Amino acid sequence: MYALLNLWMVATAVVSVYLFNAGPHRARWAALIGLSGQPAWLYLTTATGEPGMFVVSVFFTLCYGRGVWDGFIRRGNRHG
Repeated sequence: MYALLNLWMVATAVVSVYLFNAGPHRARWAALIGLSGQPAWLYLTTATGEPGMFVVSVFFTLCYGRGVWDGFIRRGNRHG
């Protein structure tokens, strides 16, 4: 099971980093992909007893959540 979680974590992280560097018009998708990998990070860091990495994962979850909020939800309020 940990192997599948690791694959999920690595795949979403790699795709997210690629999209963040592929231009500003793809940043919202990068945040969404990154956020989709956070449950695996949070679960695995809890299950393996790594409190430092858990705190970092919570921070990344908040950052990705902000990117999703700005890119998908708040985006509708902008004009132009």
